[in-house]
Amino acid sequence: MSAWTEEQDDVLREVSFRGAAYAAAEIERRCGVSHSVRAVEMRASRIHCSLAVQTVCPECGAVGVKINRQTGMCPLCTERYHLEQERAFNEQLEREREACERSEELAEVRRERDKMRQRNSRLCRKYGLKGKRERRG
Repeated sequence: MSAWTEEQDDVLREVSFRGAAYAAAEIERRCGVSHSVRAVEMRASRIHCSLAVQTVCPECGAVGVKINRQTGMCPLCTERYHLEQERAFNEQLEREREACERSEELAEVRRERDKMRQRNSRLCRKYGLKGKRERRG
């Protein structure tokens, strides 16, 4: 039986939210001292350290938060994720809008329309026909 050191107690406090087995393995990895799971449970009880396993957000590392089942992240990280998705969609829409406004096809259609308006205007003047405005009223 080896005595518990401050370093081991600090490691226990630091990783206690992951459970006794994880804490025992982490103490052995960091300090080189092997303690049984039961010994870790007893020490945690003595130093008033909870070993209850708590959820951890994989994105930000927040402990004890509710995890969203769809994203697997805490509410804050989930909202950040959705915000980034909306920003990406907005950028895509802006690129598509800009492509429509600056397209060569748009300029071609406008030229064709202007040409037809001019032709219609000339026909109306040449033969004394009513224009669009006069036909509406």
